[in-house]
Amino acid sequence: MPLLREGPLAGCYLPDYGGGSIVELLASIIRSRGGSSPHADLAALPASRIAGAPCLLYLVIDGLGLAQLRRHLERGQGRRFFAAHNHVGISTVFPATTAAAVTTFDTGASPAEHGILSWYLHLPDHGCIATVLRTTTRIGTPLFPEGYDLQAYYQVPSYLASARDHLGLLSWGEIPRVPFAEVGTRWPDRRSYPDLDGLVATTLAFAYEGGRRLAYVYWPRYDGLCHEKGCEHPEVDAHFELIDAALAQLVDGLAGSGTVLCVLADHGLVDVAPERCIDLARVPGLMSCLATAPAGDQRQMSLFVRPRKLAELERIFTDHLAEATTMVAGEELLAAGVFGPGIHHPALAQRLGDVVLLAKDDHAMVHTPPGMAPVFMPGSHGGMSEAELRIPLFTIAT
Repeated sequence: MPLLREGPLAGCYLPDYGGGSIVELLASIIRSRGGSSPHADLAALPASRIAGAPCLLYLVIDGLGLAQLRRHLERGQGRRFFAAHNHVGISTVFPATTAAAVTTFDTGASPAEHGILSWYLHLPDHGCIATVLRTTTRIGTPLFPEGYDLQAYYQVPSYLASARDHLGLLSWGEIPRVPFAEVGTRWPDRRSYPDLDGLVATTLAFAYEGGRRLAYVYWPRYDGLCHEKGCEHPEVDAHFELIDAALAQLVDGLAGSGTVLCVLADHGLVDVAPERCIDLARVPGLMSCLATAPAGDQRQMSLFVRPRKLAELERIFTDHLAEATTMVAGEELLAAGVFGPGIHHPALAQRLGDVVLLAKDDHAMVHTPPGMAPVFMPGSHGGMSEAELRIPLFTIAT
């Protein structure tokens, strides 16, 4: 994974779009199922290696970055699955956030191609900041009227839709049926479960129903606990052990079936102390420089600057933000290729800030809208650190 040593992004890491990211993993998966992708195969898992499997499962544990996995293993945790199987390190996409990564998992498109850049996404043609995966505005009101054609609006390309296998989306709770689930791949088979036992049972049932099949399996609670408690909290450790046991049970249940199981994450997290988190709404003079609210995640924020306020914004940055963040022009991020390969989504540039703040070290940012209570999460992600971008990949032939 390239480390940048010069320029405004010095000290930041780039996703390994040269053959070592989830974009290339999805290309391998799609090609192995008879579909087509404009992207290269993952070097560590070419399509030819998995093409013969009657069933292919890619199971995403939200938030389990490589650094966190290694910390668990060093503590003697994860003995049943994680310590029992080999893994390689690959990279997620930038931004290292669920919204961007799961849209890649859902379609095989890079963030440059799909344009879903962050949890809070700027939609200038609708005049708002959206909580995009929930299809609400930033303050929780409905984003679109009932019946609105989300797929036509977002224009997310799906290379996964070209796969010839029976396709299944297996996920937690209401996720398979939320409005945003209609944006990318139109999965013909959607199943949900309430807990890890349900994940195992649902996945085994799918795998044994016959014919060539492919499923995207998702588990969100590890990430949720890291956000709420911090990555090193005992509840996170306990939940990791539950995941370990569930995956071991799944592998045992698949034994002899010929299924290939890929287990990986969408991003990692870093822990942030409350005093290291900046509420941009409280930075003196900042909001008067902006045309709309910031958009992004706790470790990267897009700022949309009033044309005559750029010099003032630069002064405010120097006085209040330079110690905790790096400020880079959105156009420089595009030029650096941080959003991945492919033809740019038509709305990519307008959804990206005129300038973007990237958190340094163990800092983070929030923006609290007027009238709402501040929300701080100890576990943060979205930035360009190795801990956020580097993820594990397990590949088990059963």
